[in-house]
Amino acid sequence: MNLWNFALFVTLVKGWVVNHGTTCTLYPESLTHHGQEVDDSPSIQEAFDTCGTNGTVVFTDNVFHVNTVLNTTNLLNCDVYLRGELRLSTNIPYWRTHAISVVLQDQVTAWLFGGTNVNFYGQGGFYNGQGQAWYNANRNESNQPGRPMSMTFYNSTNLHVDGLSVIQPQFWATFVWASQNVSFTNLFVNATSDSKWGTMNCDGYDSWQSDNLYIENATIITGDDCIAAKGNTTNLYAKNIYCEGGTGITIGSIGQYPETPDYNMNTTFENVKIKNAMDGAYIKTWQGTRIYTPSNGDWGGGGTGLVKNITFRNFEMENVGLPIQMSQCVYSANSDKGCNTSTLQIEDVKWENIRGTSRFNVASSIYCSDERPCPNITFDRVNITSVNTTRHLPYYGTDVQHQIFQCTNILGQNGSGIPCNQAAPSNFSQWIYGNVDSSGLATLT
Repeated sequence: MNLWNFALFVTLVKGWVVNHGTTCTLYPESLTHHGQEVDDSPSIQEAFDTCGTNGTVVFTDNVFHVNTVLNTTNLLNCDVYLRGELRLSTNIPYWRTHAISVVLQDQVTAWLFGGTNVNFYGQGGFYNGQGQAWYNANRNESNQPGRPMSMTFYNSTNLHVDGLSVIQPQFWATFVWASQNVSFTNLFVNATSDSKWGTMNCDGYDSWQSDNLYIENATIITGDDCIAAKGNTTNLYAKNIYCEGGTGITIGSIGQYPETPDYNMNTTFENVKIKNAMDGAYIKTWQGTRIYTPSNGDWGGGGTGLVKNITFRNFEMENVGLPIQMSQCVYSANSDKGCNTSTLQIEDVKWENIRGTSRFNVASSIYCSDERPCPNITFDRVNITSVNTTRHLPYYGTDVQHQIFQCTNILGQNGSGIPCNQAAPSNFSQWIYGNVDSSGLATLT
């Protein structure tokens, strides 16, 4: 090899940004540090600063160590190719004090990403949050202060994300915030724990204050919501979703903040399989009175707004604790504080062609507050059967030996197609751990 070729070879493999015109190609610092783990965040930041406008950023097929926060926003006409592994450090004290605020519930993110006319392609690469350290530290709590979301897609217009894989996310895997015309295709999220502590609040895909969203072909294995359309998410269409574990597919939670009404409208979830989950297809809101139980933003209530034109269509459920639910007191259900006070209106909600098995004897629980009864809530071809029924076994620990469909304050109930056979308590939890008796609450512990 002559000296010129040798010099070129060294340039191509050194551990930082190789810039060819409008293309920035990234190599990890470990290549020039004898395999030592060196923070690649400065190089990543440099690549986006250099090629984030009318350019291309390529992560080569290597391991990149991300030890500090990334803020790659205001991109324009940019393509990103992730062909290697982004491995986040497990320096919990650092992330808890340096992660970037996303405002909602005082939460934070490790990577703030976004722009206009941006494509992000996960071409064999993946994001590794090394979440086990967080799961062990979190000890099944809800919102541990400073626990960062993996990737937040912020202030984006015409953003396409294809083939993104997130394993062991620290908290929510992906979050779309203040954006419009955003599509996710071929998304993969796997949050599983190898200890006694679960993956609480490792949502797969969440959205907030965003419009015109599309999700197609997603596999999400987690301990919380697979997909959650949070406040002011409108015109969301999601199809071909596999959801395992956790708490299913949801609108919510909404109604947390009195100063910002939530309008969640025109959403369809279609062709969804949910397996071994606590919940299936549901809508959850806060109670109508403010409850002060500070825990990293996980408190509030009293918010208003409207949930309208929501469709859950073609769902297959296997061993799901509570397949269908509408709750307007989900966060204070256990204490029954302020339940039956919500003034957030829910209307025009359909469950169509929903089939499968429930873990217990409750197929659905639909509750609307006395303040805002719900019009046009309908079932069409809903067939949920308890696992015990499929095994020709009696229900245990209950005085009810049939499938329960609980309903309260549904306007036009007789024409709804819902076989209501018991009242839904205002404080019926989304977490149930046994068969329910005629009181509706006996085994909700």
